[in-house]
Amino acid sequence: MVAKDYNKTKGSAKAEVGEIDTSAPFQSVKDAVSLFGEGAFSGEKPAIRKAKPQSAEKLKSINESKDSAIRATEAAKHQTKQFAEANNANSTGSDGSANVDRETARAEYAAAVSELDAAKQELRKIRQEYDASIEAKVSATKQAAESEKATKANIEKVGELSKEIVGVQDSIQQVKLANAHTKEEEAMICADKDKQKLSYKTRLEELAQKLLALKKDIDPELVKNLETQLGGTLSEIEALRNEMEKTRAADLDSVKTVASELDSAKESLHKEAETESIAGDLHVKLRKAKSELEEALVGEAKARGASDEMVATIHQLVLESQNAKHEAEEVKQQAEELKREAEATKIELEAAEKKLKVAISEAEEAKAAEARALDQIKMLSEKTDAARASTSEPGAQITISKDEFESLSRKVEESEKLAEMKVAAAMAQVEAVKASENEALKRLEATQKEIEDMKAATQEALKKAEMSEAAKKAVEGELRRWREREQKKAVEAASRILSDSGKSFESSPRNYQIQRQKPQQTETSFESSPHNYQIPKQIPQETKVMETRKLEKAKTSSQESTNA
Repeated sequence: MVAKDYNKTKGSAKAEVGEIDTSAPFQSVKDAVSLFGEGAFSGEKPAIRKAKPQSAEKLKSINESKDSAIRATEAAKHQTKQFAEANNANSTGSDGSANVDRETARAEYAAAVSELDAAKQELRKIRQEYDASIEAKVSATKQAAESEKATKANIEKVGELSKEIVGVQDSIQQVKLANAHTKEEEAMICADKDKQKLSYKTRLEELAQKLLALKKDIDPELVKNLETQLGGTLSEIEALRNEMEKTRAADLDSVKTVASELDSAKESLHKEAETESIAGDLHVKLRKAKSELEEALVGEAKARGASDEMVATIHQLVLESQNAKHEAEEVKQQAEELKREAEATKIELEAAEKKLKVAISEAEEAKAAEARALDQIKMLSEKTDAARASTSEPGAQITISKDEFESLSRKVEESEKLAEMKVAAAMAQVEAVKASENEALKRLEATQKEIEDMKAATQEALKKAEMSEAAKKAVEGELRRWREREQKKAVEAASRILSDSGKSFESSPRNYQIQRQKPQQTETSFESSPHNYQIPKQIPQETKVMETRKLEKAKTSSQESTNA
């Protein structure tokens, strides 16, 4: 690009040593814009947007433009070295070539300024990407807070379920106690009935024996009396049989009710066993939920550690970007100072050129005066030679006045001194111009070095930004997968818990009540357990008391009849 004409002159056989490339680095502003990108000359702040898949290609094109700019700066450096060599070889070069070199130096300086603008634009892009990463970090913290809330809610649900399980276990124990109590009461009732049957049998046997004894001791009057007594006794026996049948029917009814109660108690026990198995399953599920919760907490801790690391890296990137920004501002200030110094150097160069022109003209005038003095001396010598030739006298001499000789010698010395002084002044001015040019070259080299440092820092910041973007994407993907897993587990656990709790609610002893039919001539009272489980309590029957009283009356009447 810039070194195109230089390469042509270098390859040409007719090229001279002091020839300098006078071509402009860019043909137009459009070429410069197409080289460094429209972003380098745009004053608008680009909107924040996410990294696209074409960012790698853009970065590649930016790197290519940077490489071309580096090649252009190297060509400009080579041209400045050529310019220095040409100045050393031919200090009295033409003014036109010096002006052309200054123009090329200006163009190269403008290119360097455009490169600085491009670097500033790239730093802006890095800042925008950093802002986007901070927004992503804020969203990640919000999601972590939501996951913490969800875990707290799950912990509360687990606590409630554990309380319900404890209540179910208490109710199961109470049902077992009630069942044992009912079995004991049933055993007592059966024992009482057996005793009553035995007493009835013994009473009937005694009556039969008495009847046989009475038949043996037959007495007509006694027979009549006994018949009357027998009729009364038979009527009483019939009444007793009726009462016994009634009591037996009542006992059968009570036995049936007790059996139904036992069946219902067995069913309740089966249901309680099912509830116990459900409770065991719930315990297993709770353990699984606890283990899953612990795993979730571990994953959350890992995610927090990763987010903390990401925050630390982001802070580090913030500091590095701020340092790069400060360095860019310092480089900008230095570039402005160099620009001002270059302008001052330009003014000094123009003044030195003017002085050089004046010194050259004065040196030319001194040379002309010296030539005139030499011509006068030559003319005087010719006159003396002619005078010598014209004189025929031997030993004749040309005489001039002392004043003329002193004036001529003074003029010669003054002209020589003046010429030497003007030449020395011109050489001093030339040296000063060379020194200022060397200083400008050194400053230009320092500026180029700073530009290269800025490019290296920009590339490093871009690499770090890409690494932070990749780390952020990895953390976001891991958090998203973890949230999906946790949501899936929470939904499955909630569905299982709801289904199990519905089944346990239907078969729970809290809502189960044993209803007992009220037998004839019997009364039952119920005592409520703490969990609304009703336990039947048997009240002594009046029929039993009546039967015992009738038996006692029959026994006393039979004893009176035997005594009579």
